[in-house]
Amino acid sequence: MKSHSEFTFKLPALRVLENEHQYLNHLMDQWHTIVIAFENDVYTLEEGHEALQTLRKMIKEFIEPLKNHTEKEEKYLFKKLEVYVGAEQGPVKAVEEEHLEIDAYIGHFLHHTRGNIGEFSMDDMRALVRDAGEAFEVITFHFVKEESVIFPMVENVLREDEQKELFDNIYSSII
Repeated sequence: MKSHSEFTFKLPALRVLENEHQYLNHLMDQWHTIVIAFENDVYTLEEGHEALQTLRKMIKEFIEPLKNHTEKEEKYLFKKLEVYVGAEQGPVKAVEEEHLEIDAYIGHFLHHTRGNIGEFSMDDMRALVRDAGEAFEVITFHFVKEESVIFPMVENVLREDEQKELFDNIYSSII
C-alpha cells in the first residue's frame, strides 16, 4: 500500500486528482470513526445525539471539497476520456453513476438529520448513520476504481496536448 506522500501516476493532472483523493480520504477517515462507533454500539443515547450532530457537521464540511473534486472530474477528465471510450456505457458511465449514488446517500443523511436530533432513538440514529457508512464505502471503492481503471486509461489514450489542457483545467484547489 502506498503512503500518503507517494503518487502512483506521473501525469500531472492525475497527480492533482490523486492528491485530492488522499485529502478526501483523510476527511472521510475522521467522520467514519463516528460511523464505526455507532456500528459497535459504543454510545449512550446522549453521546449518540452529540456524535450524530458532530457527524452531520463533518459531512457538511466534507461536501464542498467533494463536490469541487467531482465537478472537475465530470467537466474535464470524463469529457476528455469519453471521446475515446464513449459515454453511454462503460467505465466513465459507471463512475458518473457512482457520483450520483454518493450524492444520494449524503443527501439522504443530511435531509433526515436536520432539525431536532435530540428526539432520535438509538435505532433511529443507527439507521441514519448507515447512509454515511454507505457513502464512505461507495466513495472508497469509487476512488480505487478511478485510480485502477480510469486514470490508467487517461494516461494511455490522451495525447500530450490533451494531457496539458486537462492539467490546466483541473489545477485548482478543492477547498
